[in-house]
Amino acid sequence: MSDRRTCFSCGELLRTDDVAIYLKLVSRTSQQFECIGCLGITLKCGREPIEQLIRYYRESGNCVLFR
Repeated sequence: MSDRRTCFSCGELLRTDDVAIYLKLVSRTSQQFECIGCLGITLKCGREPIEQLIRYYRESGNCVLFR
């Protein structure tokens, strides 16, 4: 089992945004997380759309995961 603070796919250290967007897009109950790069590969969309979503949620102030 991987450490909560590292990506379970590549082992990269996770930031709070990595964890928050994973919880938002994949599963609110997850105990393991992927970094933005690996999540982009998993979701087949790349890194940029995920970074845009993070900016949107942070600027909107409507999601408690990004406050």
